[in-house]
Amino acid sequence: MGFNHLHCQKAAINTLNAGVEEAMNWLLSHMDDPDIDAPISSGAQAAEAPIDQSKIDTLITFGFHEELARKALKASGGDIEKATDWIFNNPNASTSSDMDTTSSNNTTPTTTDAGLPDGGGKYRLFGIVSHIGTSTQCGHYVAHILKDGRWVIFNDNKVGASINPPKDMGYLYFFERINS
Repeated sequence: MGFNHLHCQKAAINTLNAGVEEAMNWLLSHMDDPDIDAPISSGAQAAEAPIDQSKIDTLITFGFHEELARKALKASGGDIEKATDWIFNNPNASTSSDMDTTSSNNTTPTTTDAGLPDGGGKYRLFGIVSHIGTSTQCGHYVAHILKDGRWVIFNDNKVGASINPPKDMGYLYFFERINS
């Protein structure tokens, strides 16, 4: 497209290789930067702007620890969606020291759990939410519900028989307990 190699490298680095369109948009919006022709140095990333605390707080509300949220936002250039993807694509990024393990080794029931029946452990699938599309950012969600012994698909305002629901491709599964 006529861009020089250094500029293309900077665009790829600053968009975390998100794609050609993102890199080109970044490059077009940074062509007048005074350091656009400066060589890429390993310390260039250290001079980034501080991470927005509201974005960290948003990731914390999703259930991620603060340190992991910071790491993901730094790796994704401050984009919350890319940071969330980064967290899921880098499961080893959160070490065991980042996680709260105080209750994970507790195998004895607490007094609040002691009165709850354990049950037989038998459940029946009665609903699936599945996704149609290439990614969670592109596509459509539909629901498959077991009603009166038949699977039914709910797609916005359309309802129809679901002959072969995608039980192995569900995004979310709904079960009910079978009492024996």
